Amino acid sequence: MTPADEQETNETIVLECELDAPPEKVWRALTVPELAAEWLGACGDGRDEPGYEMLDALPFSRVRYAWHDATASEPDTLVTFELSPRPLDRTWFRLTHSAEKAPRAAANCNGRPTALAA
Repeated sequence: MTPADEQETNETIVLECELDAPPEKVWRALTVPELAAEWLGACGDGRDEPGYEMLDALPFSRVRYAWHDATASEPDTLVTFELSPRPLDRTWFRLTHSAEKAPRAAANCNGRPTALAA
């Protein structure tokens, strides 16, 4: 993945690039737990690694995660992945990592927001 544009402003990091894969494949890599763990790393496995929790998703175009570091006392941050189709089965990929506090899901949430979308 070669960054086309990378910027850091006001405690927000933005990375944009074009991936050589269709949006559906990138979507699966971000939303299927086993595939996401391969790409993003282990998810809250108790070690000193960042963990993440999916907050919401708009099928094939956006996924938001609460991102937390087990070693930090700071609140969760917000990571947003945005996808747009490009010609020749490619995907425009935008990652935004913001110091903004991640919203929390209701305690009575019915499960993962992408259960029916994937």
